[in-house]
Amino acid sequence: MEWKLKASDLKRYPHFDQVLKPAEIIALVTDPLRVAQNTFFPLLRYTKGWQPFRPDEESGKPRPKPKDRPIRYAARRDAYIFAYYRHLLSIPYEAELARLGISHCPVAYRRIPTEGDARRGKCNIQFAREAFDRIRGHGDCCAIAVDISSYFESLDHERLRALWCRLLGVDRLPKDHFAVFKNITRYRVVERVEAYKRLGFYGVKSATKNGKPINGYLVPYSDVPTQLCSPHVFRQKILGENGEYESLVLPNTKAHGIPQGAPISDLLANLYLIDFDVEMNALASSLGGSYVRYSDDILLILPVAVDQAEQIMADLPARIRAYGDELVIKPSKSSLVQYTQGDQSQSCKLIAGKGRNGLEYLGFRFDGRDVFLRDATMSNLYRKVANVARNQAEATVKRYVGKTHDELCEAFNFEQFSKRFGRVEGFEPNSSNKTWTFWTYVVRAADEFGPAGKKIMGQVRRLKRRSRARVSDEIGRALQRRMKSDVGEIDLS
Repeated sequence: MEWKLKASDLKRYPHFDQVLKPAEIIALVTDPLRVAQNTFFPLLRYTKGWQPFRPDEESGKPRPKPKDRPIRYAARRDAYIFAYYRHLLSIPYEAELARLGISHCPVAYRRIPTEGDARRGKCNIQFAREAFDRIRGHGDCCAIAVDISSYFESLDHERLRALWCRLLGVDRLPKDHFAVFKNITRYRVVERVEAYKRLGFYGVKSATKNGKPINGYLVPYSDVPTQLCSPHVFRQKILGENGEYESLVLPNTKAHGIPQGAPISDLLANLYLIDFDVEMNALASSLGGSYVRYSDDILLILPVAVDQAEQIMADLPARIRAYGDELVIKPSKSSLVQYTQGDQSQSCKLIAGKGRNGLEYLGFRFDGRDVFLRDATMSNLYRKVANVARNQAEATVKRYVGKTHDELCEAFNFEQFSKRFGRVEGFEPNSSNKTWTFWTYVVRAADEFGPAGKKIMGQVRRLKRRSRARVSDEIGRALQRRMKSDVGEIDLS
């Protein structure tokens, strides 16, 4: 299977290297000698943080702690190399899955054709539907769902190297493959904001009344150059070679961990647990059930008694630890749900962990009868609604000076507002369709789940009602702030 470089694959984000033309990219990645000799740049890293939206008045639970996720991305030339070697490894990986009879087990990051439409790959919606269909098919069964903590950061390098050699059928990695392996395991990172500060793109823009500095971009972000600096400046200001500047490079000195988000990392994460997949598939099959893994999400559906399911769940941490000392199952994200077949439909009961209203899997919740968007997905959306409503309400009040609250609500662009918060992180399908939003996602999900998915549309209708109410409230608050500001200006005059 030939590797094709599409126009959408070309990368133009700011980084340390220069932009390459397609012919130059192909010449680089397909030349093993050049790959072996390539000097890989450090990855740029920034942290994406968010506050889960679950205040006391909504659920009676304490407000959860803020969350953050490190985002690391490679220089363009390095990303192209990673992508090409992902392609090279994917061919023997798929062959090995087929040989072992487990092609149906690891489902993330692979193009698995949809039944009846080979051109369209399955996404999490189909995988969730298939899991819920299996639960229905068993009638009486137990579903065990567990999550591996910081999975990508926990992959043991030596085990990964051995598996890489196994795919290639060699005892020692060729020099080009070793260069890729070395730079995806012993990777280096530079904090993006620190690099931008050092290069003069980011810094103190102003100060508060108390004299506290306010940092920001010193140039419009669109004016940040695609190649952040020359090789000479990179060595001087980023690497700190001449001693004038302290190096900004932070190496991964651990014997485990790969950067999530690099173009080859997803395949390596799938490959890493290939023997665990064999073990779990054999266990599930011996009990008449099924096993599937979506990256770090593990699901077992077993037609067994609760006590047997509890023992299997209790054994999972030790089973997974056999594949790496750093592999740990998150107790807070684990659950055991019992399903019992009634006269008309199934009922569910939480035996252990989370999921009192049914099994949560790949963004959905199943209570034995109906499918819902999972609670955390709705919480994330309410959080986005609150943030975007506040900002856009302020902009609306500034734009339409002198209008009343009702007139401002009428003038508010709710369609644009919906698009702003309408993406659900982590649940877009594997598609290059840039028009995909939460709303198209919901319609497709409701259609995919059929009658069982009708409650999803009810959740969305409630979200839209609450969104409009939040917009109205934020416009009222913005008007009050404007009135106070106007009074203050009059007093000063």
